[in-house]
Amino acid sequence: MSLNRLFWLISILLMLLFLVLIGRIVSSEWSVYERSTKSMPAIKNLQLALLVEEKLAAERGPVDSLLMQEADETAKEFAGLTSARYASDRALATLRRALQVQAAAPLTAQAASTELALAAARKEIDLLLSRPKRQRDMAATGAALETMARVDSGFAPLIAALSDIAVQSDAQLSDGLEGALLASRLHNMAGRIAAVFSAPVIMQRPLTAQEIHAFLKLSGQVEQLYSGIELQLRPYRDRPALMGALDEVRKRYLGASLGFLDQLFAIGRNSGSYGLSEREMTVRYLPGMAAIPQLRDLVLAEMLQQAKDKNRQATFFLLAAAGLGMIALAIFILLMQVIRLRVLRPVLDATGLFVSLTGERFDTAIPIPRHDDEIGAMMRAIHVLKTHSLAKIHLEKQREEMIAQLQTLSDTDFLTGVLNRRAFFAQGEQQFGIAQRYRRQLTLILMDVDHFKSVNDRYGHHAGDQVLRVVADLCRRHHRKVDLLARYGGEEFVLMLPEIDMSQGFAVAEKLRCAIDACPIQLDGGATVKVTASFGVVTFESDADLEGLIRRADQALYKAKHSGRNVVVAARKGEWDEPSVLA
Repeated sequence: MSLNRLFWLISILLMLLFLVLIGRIVSSEWSVYERSTKSMPAIKNLQLALLVEEKLAAERGPVDSLLMQEADETAKEFAGLTSARYASDRALATLRRALQVQAAAPLTAQAASTELALAAARKEIDLLLSRPKRQRDMAATGAALETMARVDSGFAPLIAALSDIAVQSDAQLSDGLEGALLASRLHNMAGRIAAVFSAPVIMQRPLTAQEIHAFLKLSGQVEQLYSGIELQLRPYRDRPALMGALDEVRKRYLGASLGFLDQLFAIGRNSGSYGLSEREMTVRYLPGMAAIPQLRDLVLAEMLQQAKDKNRQATFFLLAAAGLGMIALAIFILLMQVIRLRVLRPVLDATGLFVSLTGERFDTAIPIPRHDDEIGAMMRAIHVLKTHSLAKIHLEKQREEMIAQLQTLSDTDFLTGVLNRRAFFAQGEQQFGIAQRYRRQLTLILMDVDHFKSVNDRYGHHAGDQVLRVVADLCRRHHRKVDLLARYGGEEFVLMLPEIDMSQGFAVAEKLRCAIDACPIQLDGGATVKVTASFGVVTFESDADLEGLIRRADQALYKAKHSGRNVVVAARKGEWDEPSVLA
């Protein structure tokens, strides 16, 4: 084959290779453009769905209040219910229209199904409200409220589906979207924890044991949700608006509103004389809650702006890559005859280099160009391409390491360093399943630091955090590697002991109780504080699930608290052992 024909053949191959590279660049940018184009409506639809969830939760407030009062006392509440229903209907209609525009038939059907279920629930509630309070059947009232709750829970799959669509469109938005979803859950939880006080405030009565337990559990979950939001929004620490909104939630809700409920809780555990009406309670509580949807909407707006920026940047790169590719191809064809003799060998070398780089063989040496011309520029470009490729591989490795670190952080309580509640349930379900399947021994210890609130009140929350860290450290010293130790919520810790029976578990709890009681804690301010803890110990017998085992441990802990504290109470299913009480 003649050199001329060989040159033309090689020139054609190089031209094809050039087109492949341009195609790869265009394909990559097109993928970014396509993902961002899909993610923008997905984020908007998710925002609309979260608004619907918020409005549905808001509608349940006046319903609960109306069902507890006589018709002649509830004129304002009826007006509030009408307004809440209008807001829910309008939000649902807006979401359904948006889904229809996106031609999302299954999701549109879910939204329509929610509208039908909501109409049926409202019909049951209106029928009950048309009767005097004394004629309302409690079972029917409970069923109506349960139907309304099912409407809320039935809407959750639609939110999950929209969130999945948004994350699939652009995985880089997953942290922010998860933060927005956690904020929405926090808002719902804030409504549920306020609902605990509705009946007691209306009736001006003390809290029941069930209401006390519900408040303690929900307040602990609120703290966990806020910690989860902080974790998910860590990649956005350079966004002052987001960090400011997050700080507003901490100050206005966790500080002011939740602190207000703590005051009601203290009253409810004693006299029940709250000194305010349900409306006054709502007026004081709701302003702090408003900071939560503001944070959620700000996060979603940030995600939407991020998608728009990517879309705009990808469009620019697509046009630039296509234009530059066409210009370079034209120049290549025009100059092919002129540079045939001078470029032939370097082009062959460059081909081998490109093949090596595309095969990620980065040890291939790149020759130093001998001429300050186009070939020299191409060689230097190959140097840059190799550098960038190596940098990309390094960044990918760093990203994998960061993902592993984030996974560890997501399983760890940020304050005490032990497992968090979510990680405990994930691992505890496995241990419980083994015990349940193979009838193995399993003991659960639930402990609570006594009078922890008084430590916070007297020495400050920083001192309270220090106490929790010391208690967690003592727990770590007194458990085996196979045991699961986690912060269950607030000042509560849970310890799961596989292959341990009741007597051994009781001994472990007693040993830990003594260790805490005998350990004075030196605070940073110089003061010394001594704390004690109460323990509830149960063993697996015929519990259906882990929640049931925890409930029994919580009952034992509750008895320990009411037996004078600083005590271990062991409970078998259906009966109580005598508690071990310090003299």
